[in-house]
Amino acid sequence: MVDPDNAGAGGGGGFGGGGGGGQQFPKPKVGEIPFQPWAKALYEYRGPNQLEPHTRCKPSGGPRQFLTPYGVEIVQFPDLQRIFIFDIGGPHTYRLIFMDGRQHPKDLAPSYYGHSIGFWEGDTLVVDTAGFNERFWIDRQGLPSTDKLHLIEKFTRTDVNTMGYEVIVDDPGAYTAPWKGGFYLRWTPNEEMFEYVCQDNNYAGELMVGAAEKVDRRSQIIP
Repeated sequence: MVDPDNAGAGGGGGFGGGGGGGQQFPKPKVGEIPFQPWAKALYEYRGPNQLEPHTRCKPSGGPRQFLTPYGVEIVQFPDLQRIFIFDIGGPHTYRLIFMDGRQHPKDLAPSYYGHSIGFWEGDTLVVDTAGFNERFWIDRQGLPSTDKLHLIEKFTRTDVNTMGYEVIVDDPGAYTAPWKGGFYLRWTPNEEMFEYVCQDNNYAGELMVGAAEKVDRRSQIIP
């Protein structure tokens, strides 16, 4: 799984991560994130009200794509000058990164993954993404965003099994200043990604059977 402070076990023959409530994506800490008042209030509401789009089969842009127990698969096609990130474990979608030197179109139609362009800085893959919609969470805990969101992601393989992931979040619609976060991704070799049938109207087990009125995953859960 992806742990923001330590590398964990990935899934599906690629770099993957866990979606558990104990995982905390942001660095700086949550109390240091430059929220606008409305964004902070929404974030605090989402903690005990985990009606997250990703767990209901919707794609998630940026860091949330990697914070899943089912992992992702990153595939590079040098001849096509493209990189694909396959997210099979939930929304059954893929993200496309253009590596051919193009720029973002002037009139982007907002989407879950946005429009990604990538380039290499030495051994680091830098991905610039804009054109997001407002229908996903940035992380598992409920960080909000707007259509002004702009992400700069950096992928650096630190050894054969580990990749460092850093991201700069720039969204003047939700935050008063850009801020940075990150975690590690762990490679799991010799495995194929398996199909997970996403339940579109899933409201979490506790909610579905009536054992609780809400689910709060802000604290770490240890099996």
